[in-house]
Amino acid sequence: MTDGFVWLEPWYPVDDTAICAGLEAQLRLEVSRRHVLHGEAVQLIARRGDTDDALFLLAGGRVAEVHMTWSKRTEPDPRWPATGIFASLDDWAHDSMLPLHRELSEIS
Repeated sequence: MTDGFVWLEPWYPVDDTAICAGLEAQLRLEVSRRHVLHGEAVQLIARRGDTDDALFLLAGGRVAEVHMTWSKRTEPDPRWPATGIFASLDDWAHDSMLPLHRELSEIS
């Protein structure tokens, strides 16, 4: 899915199966029954190097950008972990990754 995809800082792909399994398990722990990702099969594909954000592949080619809370429990408020769902990786790149990269480039 991400072969040939160009990642822009601060995002980077994650291929390590142990890291993927750990973050996927952490997400399942944090998500309550009322959360938008409850019951979704997720696959970690990328992380943001400067925050606790992670990008997960969902069914049908959708992706979810998630701000992990790193709590050791299920979040009672369904707004957490904060999540944005995009129709495709390309939509996410256009609407989230590219604007962030431009913003950070202007700051440096």
